[in-house]
Amino acid sequence: MKKYNKNNLRNIQTIIQDKTGVVITPNRTWNCRRMSTAAAAFVLVAGVVSFPARALVTSVVKERMESIPKEEVQEINDMVQSKPTEADEFSREYSDSEKERKEAFWQAYKDGEFPENVIVQVDDAEDVPEGTLCYIRSTGVFNLPDREMTDEEILEIIDFQHKMSYAVSQTPAAQEARAEMQAEKNQLREKIQAAGGISEEEAIEIATKQMAAELGERAEGKEILKYEDGSVAVMIQDISGQTDYEHNGDVAYNVIFSDPNDHSTYYCMIDAVDGSILKTYE
Repeated sequence: MKKYNKNNLRNIQTIIQDKTGVVITPNRTWNCRRMSTAAAAFVLVAGVVSFPARALVTSVVKERMESIPKEEVQEINDMVQSKPTEADEFSREYSDSEKERKEAFWQAYKDGEFPENVIVQVDDAEDVPEGTLCYIRSTGVFNLPDREMTDEEILEIIDFQHKMSYAVSQTPAAQEARAEMQAEKNQLREKIQAAGGISEEEAIEIATKQMAAELGERAEGKEILKYEDGSVAVMIQDISGQTDYEHNGDVAYNVIFSDPNDHSTYYCMIDAVDGSILKTYE
């Protein structure tokens, strides 16, 4: 088994998302909105919720996103695709207080606490009203006022970030990517069954025991990621071409745990044929 430091692998939160296809991570901006279809196929991975799921919460956000007029969704997507950079950018760093409130409001937003207004948008930097939070379309920059932002303003940013990712998730390319991912997952499940491999439930049990043994007290509070309907989210991966670790089968289960309080994660990859642990990292 290989143990990986988190700096050696992509932070797992960049591929965690809710049922809308929106990547949700409060600690960083995300850069998946303008990926090619092939790359987006991995990111749009069939509706995983960012932290242990609460179906009602997710449905509230989903309902809000689906209420956006189609014309606005198309307009937002066109704007995102024309951005000069992939990642969200900000005119200044968040203050310590703003960072703390942003953390809290990411969860509050999923609980249904939405802004009263929408973020102001301008075409160019010279159009920015002094002291006003706004989004500059031509540069893709969130212009933050030179003062402490209000709770409302922080919520407006979170709301607009959700809208941008939702708009991209509704494109034909994104929908095709999700369909391809589901078809591939079904094929891999059939491959596991034909090889007499272990079930997803057995993989979860193995990963849970490994986490407890490896992390000890730090394992407390970590819960397995779940889908919107409350079922556990176990990713299935084709590892036939992998050469950096030994494996008996060509398919692996990826089990991910997360602590909703400190957002720490634990990742465990398990050989789907013999149940051996291939690698872990936190």
